[in-house]
Amino acid sequence: MPTLRKATALAAFLLCAGLGFAAAPSKHDVLQAIAVMEKSVSGPAAAEAARTIVLYAQVSDDVMVDIGPEQLPWLDEEWGLGKEREQACKSLLMAAFVAGDVKSQIKNDKAEDDTYSGWVFAVDVYNRLRAKERFRSPSLDSLSKMRAEGSLLGHARDVRQKEEEDDQSSDEPRRPMA
Repeated sequence: MPTLRKATALAAFLLCAGLGFAAAPSKHDVLQAIAVMEKSVSGPAAAEAARTIVLYAQVSDDVMVDIGPEQLPWLDEEWGLGKEREQACKSLLMAAFVAGDVKSQIKNDKAEDDTYSGWVFAVDVYNRLRAKERFRSPSLDSLSKMRAEGSLLGHARDVRQKEEEDDQSSDEPRRPMA
């Protein structure tokens, strides 16, 4: 498994570690958690919502979220925030990506990765975070620009096609998050 993918899986695990052996969230639980993040991305309610969303994506057969460097390019950026604050923002943005992807799949009743919807929600959360924090993410700025230009959906399709081609030429099978 590539290093960033391992790091991402570890970050998702650590994000959920506080849940201990809690019961797996239901579809209703995750939709409520997504609604919380749609309203606010700060405070304990948002952090708990992020954990619920990531845990649901990991354990549910109703969704499939592919996570890797292509989907989460901001994870290896440095933003000049304190280490803990930067990690908290990156984790929240990862959860936002997962939330957008999961919400789309539940809405469409189809367990098929939707990177585009994940990026749309991550860009929204990024913009809300930037209203409170002084930082810039070149990759999220780029995704935001693509969205404004109408090319983000095409980029998501290109990423998916490239990954499928890479998977066919690789001996290691692709490992989705859920």
